[in-house]
Amino acid sequence: MAEREFLKKLDIHCDIQKIRTVMEDVYELFGDDNVILVNCHANSKIPLKDFSGWLPDDINEDDFTTINEEFRGTAFEEFLHQLPFPYRRARLMRLGKKTCLTIHNDTCLRYHLAIKTNPACFLVQMDGRVGTFHHVPADGYLYQMDGTQNHTAINASKEERIHLVISSTKFDHLEERRPEEFYSPKMTRLDP
Repeated sequence: MAEREFLKKLDIHCDIQKIRTVMEDVYELFGDDNVILVNCHANSKIPLKDFSGWLPDDINEDDFTTINEEFRGTAFEEFLHQLPFPYRRARLMRLGKKTCLTIHNDTCLRYHLAIKTNPACFLVQMDGRVGTFHHVPADGYLYQMDGTQNHTAINASKEERIHLVISSTKFDHLEERRPEEFYSPKMTRLDP
């Protein structure tokens, strides 16, 4: 069986400046969680924030069907509606300077549109203890990431990074999990 490609540039493009303008308008809505939901779950009490991270067992990506008011009639809604695949949860995700996410995998494909980035920001595909670094440029193109593979995101710069991250329906049969091998007491410490 052939390995799936971790990250690939798609022939799906948007006017990145229009996206940035809307992002600047909603920027103050980022909180300590560094996420703003573009669309929400039907039972959301706080539509811009509820279920923005790891999902509980009774909530799934299919439940995010309503574009939040702040994004209706904007370049974000226009971009989402022109996608050639069914999209699910869509989030603005801010990664602070000098930050790294936990190593994990997701239940489906994730699509990344870099809105604000720099050359020191990476999606890192993990294979055991070895990582392959991939940079997503803010070029207005959508990049497909196979979120079912172990990965993390790193911002090794002195500026924040902001991506629009869109979930898809593909590969939904997998469980979202953090690989146990990265939390094992048997792990050997690597000294610099």
